[in-house]
Amino acid sequence: MDIIAKNIAKHLTLKESKSEKGINETIKIKDLLFASTGVIGEEFPLEKINSTISNLVERLKENHNKFVWLKTASAIMTTDTKPKLAYEEFNLGNKIIKICGIAKGSGMVAPNLATMLSFIFTNADIPSSILRSLLKKSAVNSFNAITVDGDQSTNDMVAIFSTRKTQIGQNRTTADPVIQKFESALKKLCLNLAKQIVVDGEGAKKFVTVKILNAKSFSSAKKIAFSIANSPLVKTAIAGEDPNWGRIIMGLGKSGEKIDKEKLIIKFGELVVAEKGKISEQYNEKLLKEYMNWDSILLEINLNQGNDTFECYTCDFTHDYIEINADYRN
Repeated sequence: MDIIAKNIAKHLTLKESKSEKGINETIKIKDLLFASTGVIGEEFPLEKINSTISNLVERLKENHNKFVWLKTASAIMTTDTKPKLAYEEFNLGNKIIKICGIAKGSGMVAPNLATMLSFIFTNADIPSSILRSLLKKSAVNSFNAITVDGDQSTNDMVAIFSTRKTQIGQNRTTADPVIQKFESALKKLCLNLAKQIVVDGEGAKKFVTVKILNAKSFSSAKKIAFSIANSPLVKTAIAGEDPNWGRIIMGLGKSGEKIDKEKLIIKFGELVVAEKGKISEQYNEKLLKEYMNWDSILLEINLNQGNDTFECYTCDFTHDYIEINADYRN
C-alpha cells in the first residue's frame, strides 16, 4: 500500500487558501486513508491500481455534476445491489450546514468489524477532534447496531471529512448548541446509511428491528438484541413468515443474560405473543401470520428489569443468501 500512497502523493496536489493568493501543497502520505474490500487472502492488484492513479487524478474536477455522489457510491459496491447515499442539512443564520454520506455493505456485516465502508463529508469548519468524537457517538446506534449475518471481515471503516468552506465560529465545544445540532443531523445520517446496508443485505427480503426495553444495563440490552438478531433460526423463521416466538426465547436464553420470565413481554409489532412466562391470552395466530407478511418486522422484548434500551437492525435469511455466497468467487 505504501507504493500506492507514494504515487498518489506524487500526482495529487491540494489547493489551500492559507493566504489570499493561496498555495499549492503536495498531499502527504500520512494524510491518505486506504479503504478496500474483497476476497480475503487474495493478492491486492497493486500494479493495476498504481498504474492508473495519474489518470484518475487528471480526471478530477473542481466542479462536479449532480451525479457525482451517485457515481461514487456506485463505484464502491461489491455484492451490493444498490448505491447507498444520505444527506442532511440545517440552517445556521444565513448559512446552510450540509452533511452528505455514502456507504457500501451487503454481507459479512456485524458490529465493529464488517465488510462495510462509509465516507461522510460536511462543509462545516469543525475541528477534527470534535468530528472524531461526534462520529464515534453516532456509530454506536447506527453502524455498530446492524448485523446482516453476524460474520466479520478484515474491513470496516467510517470516516468523516470537512471541506471547511463554511465557518461556524471559533472555540465551540461538544456542549455548544450548534455542535449539538450538527451531532443530531450526523446521527440521523449515519442511521439512514446503516439501515440501507441492512435493507440491501445479501438475499434479504425483510428488514427486522430488534428492540430491547427496560434492561438492567445498556451492555445487557445490546448483548440480548444481537443474540436474537444473529440467530439463523430467528432469521429463517422470519424469511418463512413463521411467527415462531419460541425462537425469540431461545435467543434470549443463549445470550447468557439473566432473565426473569415472569416480567418478560414479547411483541411482534403491536401484537403481544408472550408474557409472564407463557403464551399471551391476547395471542392471535391469524393476525400474527398476517403481520409476518410485512416487509418490515419489529421484535420488541420488554425485560422489565431496569431502564436501559437498545435497538439493533438485521434482515432475514433466504435461499438467495446461500446462492450469493456459494457463487461469490465464480
